Amino acid sequence: MQPLSATDAISPAWQHTRRLLLGPRNPRLFFKVAAVAFFAEVLSSTFSFSPPLHNTTHSGGTVSPPMIAAILAVVLVGAVVGLVIGLVLFYLSSRLQFTIFHVVLRSETTVAPIWRRYGPATWRWMGLKILFFLCAFACLAPILIPGVFYFIHAMTLQSHGDNSHIVGFIFTIFCFVAIFVLFVLALAIATVLLRDFALPSMALEGTPLRETVRRVIALTRAEPGQVALYVLLRFCLSMAGVLVSEFLVAALALIVGAPLAGLGFGLWAGLHTAGAAARAGMIGGWVFLALVLLAVIAIGVISLFGYVFTFLQAYAIFFLGGRYPLMGQLLVEPPAPVIPAARAQPWPLPYYTTPPA
Repeated sequence: MQPLSATDAISPAWQHTRRLLLGPRNPRLFFKVAAVAFFAEVLSSTFSFSPPLHNTTHSGGTVSPPMIAAILAVVLVGAVVGLVIGLVLFYLSSRLQFTIFHVVLRSETTVAPIWRRYGPATWRWMGLKILFFLCAFACLAPILIPGVFYFIHAMTLQSHGDNSHIVGFIFTIFCFVAIFVLFVLALAIATVLLRDFALPSMALEGTPLRETVRRVIALTRAEPGQVALYVLLRFCLSMAGVLVSEFLVAALALIVGAPLAGLGFGLWAGLHTAGAAARAGMIGGWVFLALVLLAVIAIGVISLFGYVFTFLQAYAIFFLGGRYPLMGQLLVEPPAPVIPAARAQPWPLPYYTTPPA
């Protein structure tokens, strides 16, 4: 497979996505693949180690020690439960990322065997992402920690009526916000590079962490212009896809919601004065109509955003395919045929011929 530029990879990626999702004309298959892509992307953005922030105000009263202990226990239990849920979502998103990569690369839509295939690689992928975020936090800590202490000191001076450092305080806050925004932008770019360029070698060859990172850095150094253009186009394509999907979801909600609202109004007009049992039936009907609307919106969100995320995965594969020979070979090869399960076949009647006299 010949290397494709960041702009040339868009068209084959779109054609591949349309052929994968719309070619079979199977709504169940479409929704299954779209759901894998949707939850692989959404769950990965849900995971977070950040603890909740609390704003404590003092109203002049005192809180008893048993009450403080109870509050601390509730906060601790909530933090542990939140961490466990976050780790579960982190694991599911990491494994689903391997699954959607394989589905798009090989056009194989049997999810269960693909899910089982990438169990060991998921742990290495999770370790790489955790190590990456720890390194990112270590780089930000020398700026973040002094900034927090300076902010607290400046607010203390403000509370005592000292406004002599207000100009310096505003300038420092502006610089801190600018540095933080640049850091978040760099973190987002590095996350995209890891997601699109590191995961394939882990999936196809099981490369260790050091070799995986080395390959990403080597590709970035070899073609910095194309990689930068790819990141920019990927961001633009994702934003355009998200905006179009949101518009279509809103249109779907209006198209489906208008008749359901009419049915709800009909229930109110016919049952709101017919007694308690009729009003209970009316409320039950409203709940049912609301659930129908939510189900339709959920299906629309998963289908539309899943299509966009599948296309972005295909875009990454077609851009990297010409630069990663193994992946390019697997991309152009036809998928392996599905071998049917073995079934017991009836034995044929024995063939017997009378021996010659």
